Amino acid sequence: MPSVLLQSGLAGTPVTADMLVVVGIVTLALVLFTTEWVPVDVTAIISMVLLMVLEPWTQISPAEGISGFSNPATVTVLAMLILSSGVSRTGVVQRVGSAMADFAGDDPLRQLAATVGVAGPSSGFINNTPVVAILVPVISDLAHQGRSSPSRLLMPLSFASMLGGTLTVIGTSTNILASDIADRLLGHPFGMFEFTRLGALVLVVGVVYLLT
Repeated sequence: MPSVLLQSGLAGTPVTADMLVVVGIVTLALVLFTTEWVPVDVTAIISMVLLMVLEPWTQISPAEGISGFSNPATVTVLAMLILSSGVSRTGVVQRVGSAMADFAGDDPLRQLAATVGVAGPSSGFINNTPVVAILVPVISDLAHQGRSSPSRLLMPLSFASMLGGTLTVIGTSTNILASDIADRLLGHPFGMFEFTRLGALVLVVGVVYLLT
């Protein structure tokens, strides 16, 4: 393994070639994610491939590099994204948008109530990231119909979806990953509704705050 050492001029801490290679890959990934010169999924794959190709420096073997594809948490997140896409294609979203428009009209408070009332609970059972992606055009149309600024609804939409994600273990990708880590380290994954009562309290308090 290459072990060329460079001496840091600031703290005297030895810097190895391994560190420089990994920092270089991370920096490249950050630049590509920020600029989006290539699609973000391509950037992720490029980073993964570089880590495996440069194994002598990164210590990431091909088996370790692709191990995430067999991880139950990764598969679960993928399944939730597929479910969300399926829900969107059924036309349910359009019906929900129509119902929200009928309820809210041009009343700003009703528009806000409809936004958080739909986004919050649904984020507990459909991953909150696609919930926001699905509802953004619906909420934008709702704001335009009511002749109000979309920003008054889009920010509460984001917050309500995050709060709703605390209702169940599938509410956010973070919950799923945390459950997988708990299973590996403690031998006890989170149950589907293990923290629902606390999540419901958080959601209710958050919705009241957003409405007031």
